[in-house]
Amino acid sequence: MIRAARPEDAPALAALLNALNSLDGPPPERPMTPGIALRDLIGPGARAWLRLAEWEGKVAGFATATPIYDAVRHADAMMLLDLYVAPEARRRGLARRLMAALAAHAEAAGAACLWWGVDDGDDEALLFYRAIGAVSEGRFSGEIIEGAALRQLAAGAA
Repeated sequence: MIRAARPEDAPALAALLNALNSLDGPPPERPMTPGIALRDLIGPGARAWLRLAEWEGKVAGFATATPIYDAVRHADAMMLLDLYVAPEARRRGLARRLMAALAAHAEAAGAACLWWGVDDGDDEALLFYRAIGAVSEGRFSGEIIEGAALRQLAAGAA
């Protein structure tokens, strides 16, 4: 079952986010907590679209997304931020259903496309994305600026 999150889902969602953020190494420096999940992702103050996947009565996966503007297509778009299904619940169609729910949400919002990045070497994810009809936009690198570098760059705007 794919559904909206409820306040009581915050601990399970936080655990799944921490599992996702630990895939490529040690646990995150700033782990997700149920309080942060509740504040930022569940309820009226949600900062992103969120759907949960249930399997055998437990929260087993999630997808988050946010609206963006696609200057190439001159249209609104939806960006998938995170998609994760717990290992024990994989191969049951949950990720496909989460993506279908996101696609329906995007269409209802007038988005022309869904867009997301894929971690280098994540062949399992690439196979899944090809299976649902996604195509590569070509080579690009995800970049980030944060912390002191962000503050230093922002100071240059004054």
